[in-house]
Amino acid sequence: MKKIEDVLSEFNIDPGKLKSLLGQKGFRLLADDEIAETKEWLENYQLGIELFPVITNDESDFIGVYMEKPLLNKIALMQHHNLDFTPKFKDLNSLIKNIENGFITRDNDWEDFRNNFDYPSQNATTAYEHSIIGTLHQELEDKRNSNDRYELLASTIMVLTPYEKVEDIYQFLEDENIFVRQKCVSVLGDFYQHEPIKEKIRETLKTINNKILEKKVYNGSLVETKKGFWKSLFK
Repeated sequence: MKKIEDVLSEFNIDPGKLKSLLGQKGFRLLADDEIAETKEWLENYQLGIELFPVITNDESDFIGVYMEKPLLNKIALMQHHNLDFTPKFKDLNSLIKNIENGFITRDNDWEDFRNNFDYPSQNATTAYEHSIIGTLHQELEDKRNSNDRYELLASTIMVLTPYEKVEDIYQFLEDENIFVRQKCVSVLGDFYQHEPIKEKIRETLKTINNKILEKKVYNGSLVETKKGFWKSLFK
């Protein structure tokens, strides 16, 4: 089995310095037996792309790096109470920079720091990311995809798609998969606060049976904090 030191060396990361940084922030590198155990657990999710667990916050959450194309080097943040394999950072160095700057801490819900994630982003898509989106669309058409793989491919398309092409992800508001619809609502509504199809976003929300999202939307937290988009959507 691949060692964590091998993964770090691919990004020219000094394991000693990383351990010191993580210790100060409440994270640590996973031990070999923990990596094996987590990878065994990941086999229950037929992603079709290897996700290598690297860092834990000792709260049953872990951070992993994708080891295969088309998501090679992308970083996922896995929370036990809200599983989402969608990449959040472009690579380990970008993640470490955010940990250094205090944007990601053990004691906070990682989703609270989404404005510091690499994906989604207000910035234009690079040529490399554009090519990834094309590959993901092709693989999305494979009828042999498991639900987990389909969700990963679709959600990654959404978060990599730049705002100037946001119309390209409208289709996912009508997807048969409830996770995909929920992710599209999150990207269009919570991140971009996209006004042009606000009514469609509201209609889609009604089809999503998600208690966490329902509490945030209908009981006030999003309505109160998003004084523009979300408040006008549910006033």
